[in-house]
Amino acid sequence: MKTWRRLNPIVFVVSLPLIIMLMLVVFSSSQPVSTRQEAQYAGLDQCAACHEEVVAAFKDTIHGKKGFELRSSHACETCHGPGKAHVDAGGGKGSMRTIASLTKEQMSEMCLTCHERGTKMLWEGSSHESRGLACQDCHKVHNPKMEKAQLKSTSESELCFSCHKQKQAQFFRASHHPIREGKMECSECHNPHGTQGEKLVEQASSAEKCYECHAEKRGPFLWEHLPVREDCSVCHEPHGTNHLKMLKTKQPFLCQRCHADTRHPGTIYDQNAVNSNSNRIFNRSCTNCHQTIHGSNHPSGKTFLR
Repeated sequence: MKTWRRLNPIVFVVSLPLIIMLMLVVFSSSQPVSTRQEAQYAGLDQCAACHEEVVAAFKDTIHGKKGFELRSSHACETCHGPGKAHVDAGGGKGSMRTIASLTKEQMSEMCLTCHERGTKMLWEGSSHESRGLACQDCHKVHNPKMEKAQLKSTSESELCFSCHKQKQAQFFRASHHPIREGKMECSECHNPHGTQGEKLVEQASSAEKCYECHAEKRGPFLWEHLPVREDCSVCHEPHGTNHLKMLKTKQPFLCQRCHADTRHPGTIYDQNAVNSNSNRIFNRSCTNCHQTIHGSNHPSGKTFLR
């Protein structure tokens, strides 16, 4: 109190407005941040007043039906940003965030604010991301052609084939997985958003992915065929070939890539390998005799005869 008594009245009067301003600043900053941010949003009804068709189409999509309740209730403004300034200005380009104005990295970053878990958690550094693709290259938010995953094409395989032309051609070969017939989709084997393994296969190895459907080939076997245990694609081309069972080449030439074709029984290529029982197997099929080529549990099945 003694300090206040000693103050010059003129100084006190001059300082009073400054004190009041500081108090107002402290009071306003004490308000919740969410309250101040809410005042910047216009709301879905304001968007519909000008963009009626866009909003109507949006409401029928997955995002529209769920209404962004998982993270926000701002609908359009969740992605496009607060729109009150846009409304107050009477509209106009440049006053709102549009997808076309964003870079590829910014597009994906915007989607990853919500879609950052599960099958999409490995997007950063994935094959598609490292080649400059963004979420919007495959997905459409407002008017997708396919409701599942809001894809830009009428089918998943059609979308994949728009880039992977060589794989599309392989599915027109005689022996192929039923992608073209609509009984399978590319995502049943591949995760386009990224994996820890190669070729975007959703398993630790491609063989493990094959075993999900071809469980009888898994084993364990008493006698194992090493290429089978290593990788199914050593012998098979999963996208399609003109040989039976999607083999990379016809028998016996497929087997002779590893087993010398100058003698029978065949031996692994070795400069020092000598076998007096030479008998060329040209024009014969190895699996006529070696029927359990994926592995055998028979005590006498060392050569996969039974």
